Amino acid sequence: MIAARTPNIAQETAQRRTAGRSGAPKRRPPDWNAKLRPNLEPEIVTDRRYGDRLLLPTPLLVAETIAQVPKGSTITLTQLRSALARRFGADRTCPLMTGIFVKIVSGAVNDDLAQRRKPRWPVWRLVNDNGTLSTTWPLDARYRATRLREEGVRLGRKAGAWQVLDTADAST
Repeated sequence: MIAARTPNIAQETAQRRTAGRSGAPKRRPPDWNAKLRPNLEPEIVTDRRYGDRLLLPTPLLVAETIAQVPKGSTITLTQLRSALARRFGADRTCPLMTGIFVKIVSGAVNDDLAQRRKPRWPVWRLVNDNGTLSTTWPLDARYRATRLREEGVRLGRKAGAWQVLDTADAST
């Protein structure tokens, strides 16, 4: 059983070639288009905690709602969830799934821009509830701020993040 004790030289060499500076293998960038999952259907479930009707949206449903925001306007995440709940007759929309799907849509738009295609959805019109642009999305906050300014939305900086200054006038 000497063969079982010998290291696999070919495997170790391949790992060293794909490893980054920290020694961990390099990660592939996510395929945002695959995460859009066009065959997924929205679902309304009963929330056990609150006993109300909870909408479980889909990434394309979130993208479709963002696409309805007029040029020069913004919408908050809470307004997005409320619009989705009203549309489907639910009491509310799952905030966790909506947040995840917003990031997926943002990543798909980022991929569109990386491939020099026109963005499919105006995700830059979506802001946090306090009017700031999220810094955790795949789509750069500076790009989103630039697009909003081009549309006539006034922006400023707050604690290192871009913030819409005229939320009362620009929100829908």
